[in-house]
Amino acid sequence: MTIALRLTNGTLIVPTRLQRDGYRGSESVVESATVHADRGFVVLDPGTTEFTIAGPPETEKAAVLLRYERITTVPGLPEAVTTDEEMADLRTRWENVDAFYRRVEDVTTSTSTPTRTVSVADMRILDVDHEQIAHDAAGWEPDPEYLGIPSQLAALVPGRLRGVPQLVEDQIKGKDRRVNLWPARHGQETATLLVEFQVAYEDARTRMVKKDPTNNRRNAKRVPITDTKYVELHTQVPLTIAATSPDIAHAEVDRIVGDIEAQLGEPVALCTACAGDGLVLTGDVRPWTRR
Repeated sequence: MTIALRLTNGTLIVPTRLQRDGYRGSESVVESATVHADRGFVVLDPGTTEFTIAGPPETEKAAVLLRYERITTVPGLPEAVTTDEEMADLRTRWENVDAFYRRVEDVTTSTSTPTRTVSVADMRILDVDHEQIAHDAAGWEPDPEYLGIPSQLAALVPGRLRGVPQLVEDQIKGKDRRVNLWPARHGQETATLLVEFQVAYEDARTRMVKKDPTNNRRNAKRVPITDTKYVELHTQVPLTIAATSPDIAHAEVDRIVGDIEAQLGEPVALCTACAGDGLVLTGDVRPWTRR
């Protein structure tokens, strides 16, 4: 049974597969003010209950016997034979009599276009929470109950967004960072995202620095100690996101990216219990380890 989708404004989206008959061509949707054909589906305005599909034109030929004309002179054979019955009678009395005649026919040609009607009453209609057709369905997998929906309509139905770790990785990488993605093990539903980067900071210690190395100590002053550390962020990213639409799923991807960016923005806190000579890593940030 065909599954049709009904938008919130009452418009009906009907997936339609048109048949092709070899060299004769393919079927086409008969469009009207309320029926609009698109690639792989038909859009019906609210209240429209059926539409028509026209097949390729069919040509038929009809031949009517006029006579059999004799093409060579043979004593005893009539010059013309007007009916098939008379010709059949000659065949019983003459051997190979067809070789002496040619069939003359009146051939007429007629062309017709076959049609079939598709009724909404024969479909399973599912309501979707959309006012217009959404076409961006890259990576979107409809829920099982919507199997059979053409790919160009998949964005209209609930489902799952696949490839989420790769989408997050594409937005995080760069900016003097090295990003690695560890794939999920069998049975796991998350992948591990590893971001390696540097952290520059000033600690609580100071040191004496002379304004002019040739002058005495009275010109020296204490300045904060700056340092740089390599750290890395480990975080889990879901393989898929279930949602009622791709837009909602992509919004969740943006939220995940925002959480990661927040940790990358403030990855450390100054250590106040170690005389300012170290850092306290925050969130999922860890010391960098050589691999």
